[in-house]
Amino acid sequence: MQVPRVRVALAGLVAALALTACDNGQPRTESLGLTHTPADLSELEGGSWVATSILDPHTSLVPGSRIAMTFRADSVSVNAGCNTLFGGASIDEDELVAPALASTKKACNDALTQQDTWLSDFLSSRPTIEVLETDLWLSHGDDTVIHLTQE
Repeated sequence: MQVPRVRVALAGLVAALALTACDNGQPRTESLGLTHTPADLSELEGGSWVATSILDPHTSLVPGSRIAMTFRADSVSVNAGCNTLFGGASIDEDELVAPALASTKKACNDALTQQDTWLSDFLSSRPTIEVLETDLWLSHGDDTVIHLTQE
């Protein structure tokens, strides 16, 4: 009577996988074998990565804005609705390193200016970087996550 036990075990495994697929938007972990850290930024070239929301207990995106990032082999460019942040960048182990981003200097409303400052601070904090197919996850600690999809 091993067949019923195998079926029960298989059904339990399928149910567990289905429940983990319905998560709350938190980044996937490498320990599950679902994501990988890019070896370098050239793996992220070839289009924009866009986020229309963020997970942060203290910050939300300004309504109607989004974060758009593009990567080159040794740099990043990002816009969150007003100014463009840009500069040298790299990957160190599982972290995005962008220590000193420059910015255009457009006049923006206060909310977008604060959002640019928040984003610059976040990117300079060496967030963890993970890729899963056409999803890019940047996270800092357990509190802040930016989930971007490739356009």
